[in-house]
Amino acid sequence: MLAQNVNITGDFSLDQPEVLVGLLLAHILADFYFQPYAWVQERNERHALAMPLYLHTLIHGLLAAGVMLLLAQNVSGWTLGISAIVIAVSHFKIDVIKSYCAQSTRAFIADQFAHILVLVAVFLYATNQWAAAIQLFEKLSVEHLAVILAYLAVLKPSSIVIKQLLSPWSSEVLSTSPSPKHPNDPPTISTEAQQTLSLAGQRIGYLERVLMLTFVLLNQFSAIGFLIAAKSIFRFGDLTKHQDRKLTEYVLLGTFTSVAMTLVIGLLCAAALGRLPIKP
Repeated sequence: MLAQNVNITGDFSLDQPEVLVGLLLAHILADFYFQPYAWVQERNERHALAMPLYLHTLIHGLLAAGVMLLLAQNVSGWTLGISAIVIAVSHFKIDVIKSYCAQSTRAFIADQFAHILVLVAVFLYATNQWAAAIQLFEKLSVEHLAVILAYLAVLKPSSIVIKQLLSPWSSEVLSTSPSPKHPNDPPTISTEAQQTLSLAGQRIGYLERVLMLTFVLLNQFSAIGFLIAAKSIFRFGDLTKHQDRKLTEYVLLGTFTSVAMTLVIGLLCAAALGRLPIKP
């Protein structure tokens, strides 16, 4: 059972955290378990005219009201009703906007972020903790900002730097390959397929660097070795089948550049936190 006060940072404490956890749980149940895929399809086709969308938002409102009725302390019926209506109406509007967007990862993340933001605002309103939320931001320190900066740095900025460092060899390796000379040779990869694989490789690099940075900050360097070994095993078969030494060297160069850059960023962040694994 969750404690009544959860210490987030320093002497800051969050009252009634079980209400926020309950609202998030209700959101996950209503959005992913109580919403059939047919409802999603009809919403994307008919937008605000889709009847299942109204039922979906009603479920969100009722679950949120139930959570606050069971878990919130000293909450008036007026506050409970306003909170449930705000959650239901905002969910309806956000889902209608999403129905006009392309079904992409960015749209999904933006959609969920908007829903969670509303839930947090409703939680702060119902428990009257706006001042406490402002106090939380005032408690942000250099250490918190260093961690945020490190995670942002290992994503797109690192990807751009790695791409620039590998640019002298990229055109040579990723250009359209000639037709295979023997039937048993691997098929060539089209330019369109190369672009798709490049995007997939970018996402893999993001996940790889986020995991490595997390391991560095947790001082779990053995896990980094396991991650690199696992990736090498999975790529070994593809590289040997391709029979292209240039591609093998290119992949290894990209992998070790990514690892080295993440380790440097992670160690700098650990130094800012005073958690360097090597003590003077």
